[in-house]
Amino acid sequence: MHSARILIYESACSDMAEELIRISNLSVEARSQKENIKAVNSVSLNVLKGEVVGLIGESGSGKTTLIRSILDLHERNVEIVQGEVFFKNELYLDQSKNINNLASLRGKHVGMVFQSPKASLNPLMTIGALLDEVLRMHGVLNSKADRKLISIELLNEMGLDGSRVYRSYQHQLSGGMCQRAAIALAIATKPELIIADECTSALDVTTQAEVVLTLKKLKNEHATTMIFVTHDILLASDLCDRLIVMQSGNVVEVGETKEILKNPQMPYTKSLIASVPRWK
Repeated sequence: MHSARILIYESACSDMAEELIRISNLSVEARSQKENIKAVNSVSLNVLKGEVVGLIGESGSGKTTLIRSILDLHERNVEIVQGEVFFKNELYLDQSKNINNLASLRGKHVGMVFQSPKASLNPLMTIGALLDEVLRMHGVLNSKADRKLISIELLNEMGLDGSRVYRSYQHQLSGGMCQRAAIALAIATKPELIIADECTSALDVTTQAEVVLTLKKLKNEHATTMIFVTHDILLASDLCDRLIVMQSGNVVEVGETKEILKNPQMPYTKSLIASVPRWK
């Protein structure tokens, strides 16, 4: 029943939208002197253009390891041992490190928002300097004055006081402001895909809601394709078109958000839903 749901969804969507990312049979190992631990086990999934996919599961389920594989952002002891990653049907990463145009993919075509907003922002640079560097590196605008204007507009769009935040360092901003500045950095080059890795977990409930509203604005106004990684199925249900449930390095259930919440097939998915007070 579970497998049928996945196949029906992919078949139904294949003619309606372009496939942006495809991960095929991916396995990732974390290696130490004592043992090798398989953090991701033969995972296959896709993301279609214009959809928001929620990658959910408890801490240690392999979510972050999986999405870091998309941009090859692993630590040295973590390695892809099997599988391939495609972007717009073009192979750019496999276990032999056959990396095609990965540098141009990072930032320009795929933007990433990390878990800790303050840790992802250089404390020695103002938010404006960080935005200017991203725009300049990817050749978005030649004029520094134009880059400043675009940067302030981006920060305003994130619900911030653009002129003030542009001049600010990360320690002068709250956690929520830092995260929205980090989102501005991720979307500065108008990438085709945004990956938000547990970007609300370090924030209080009110600020979480503000950040999710910012992401929903990107979805609704710009049709941004997004992978939203979280352990909170309630947050995912408010934002995502489709859910991918991970447990112990495996994908255990995939389907449209409303259908999974209404009729979960796997015991693990049922336990995630039952853990949310609103659904008890």
